[in-house]
Amino acid sequence: MSIAVTKLEKIPEMPVTRGRSAEIFDMGDGKVLKLYFAGLPESDVDLECLNTAEAFRCGCTPMQCFGKAEYGGRYGVILKKIPGISMTKMPEKNPLILFKAGRLIAEQHVMVQSKHTDALPDLREKAAACLDGEALAFLSPEKREKLRAYILSLPAGDSFIHLDFHTENMLMDGDSIVVIDWMTAAKGVPAAEVAMMDFLHHHAELFPGSSKLQLAFYTAVRKFIYNSFLKNYLKLTGMDPSEPERWYVVALVLRKGLWDIASEKEYLESEIERLTDEIK
Repeated sequence: MSIAVTKLEKIPEMPVTRGRSAEIFDMGDGKVLKLYFAGLPESDVDLECLNTAEAFRCGCTPMQCFGKAEYGGRYGVILKKIPGISMTKMPEKNPLILFKAGRLIAEQHVMVQSKHTDALPDLREKAAACLDGEALAFLSPEKREKLRAYILSLPAGDSFIHLDFHTENMLMDGDSIVVIDWMTAAKGVPAAEVAMMDFLHHHAELFPGSSKLQLAFYTAVRKFIYNSFLKNYLKLTGMDPSEPERWYVVALVLRKGLWDIASEKEYLESEIERLTDEIK
């Protein structure tokens, strides 16, 4: 589905912030422009529009999407401006946030997963589709089909699943927390999101350009946050701690297929191969 695009003649000279794939510009009137770098498929921007609108409709986030825009050959989305800073940056203002970050993240997970939708793609089908892409071409045809059958045999669900639920995608303003960046959202069972959290907090690429000292600090902090998150999440939901394990290979396939980050390649490929071999 293609979404109508508004062509912008002018935007602010400097972005408010810059991420891995996009820059954020303050457009005034309570709106921001999230402008993706050249090369991102227009269809991905369409997904961000549709998924953000559905997340807003279902009550997962107060962030509204006002449509798709284009400037200088780059596509973006116009969003409601949300006050606050990312949870990643909060320790600079309040170091004590580290001791309650896990609980806050767990509470946000439970809130988002309490919302249900039929408008988003099934994450199992999303993962199975990744198997046909170039990023998963390292698998032999036999292993690819074995893995596809396993993924599609897992239970269906209609809970909102974010798939990129980390501290940089949570904006904090006092006691208010808003989850952002819904491009990869899908519907599914909550255990799949927990499996992705395991990967994100143990093996995902950290911030490019960071020093070795910063990377060592971020690595330790994210493991601490994950352990607290998991403890609080299991307490809040009563989920069997072993339930996310069978979804871990699905999380890895989605990560490889949707992001395909060079620094994660070795781990993802070796683990996907190993876990596929273990499927009975």
